[in-house]
Amino acid sequence: MILGNPYEFSIIIDTIKEWNIDEAFCNGVLLFCIDGNFFPKEVITATLKCEVPLLKENFKNLTVNEKLYNMQKDKAFVEIYNMTFPSDTDIDNDYRFDISPQSFSDNDCYVFAISNGEQVRIMASKLNYVMKDSRHELKGISVSEAFIDISELNKIISEIDTF
Repeated sequence: MILGNPYEFSIIIDTIKEWNIDEAFCNGVLLFCIDGNFFPKEVITATLKCEVPLLKENFKNLTVNEKLYNMQKDKAFVEIYNMTFPSDTDIDNDYRFDISPQSFSDNDCYVFAISNGEQVRIMASKLNYVMKDSRHELKGISVSEAFIDISELNKIISEIDTF
């Protein structure tokens, strides 16, 4: 099932019957298409019964932040990453902008969303984890982004309900 416009923002979601021995986890495929680019970059197993409800909740509770919404995409992505995963362990993590399903972040793929009250800006990148730093490399990253109306996002959310 494809929800949305793959050339802007869409969610590709489907249960794979052969990956399930019962109805406990509902294993399948969950991908985002942002500006024609797929995230994550490879097919991975998603536990849809866990990830889809949390994804819907994240979409329903987007944060409005004009400064981040209007910032250049690479800088905005890095700033949000640093808020979400601060290098100073005395600072609390701020997950307000992180909409990455667990299967994405388990594979170093992060998706952030910001609203200006009328539209939503969705940004994603596949990052490289640097073990010695216990952080992802943020220099020279490639960020894909899409801008969609809140009404379009609400339509996608309602279509998720039919899944």
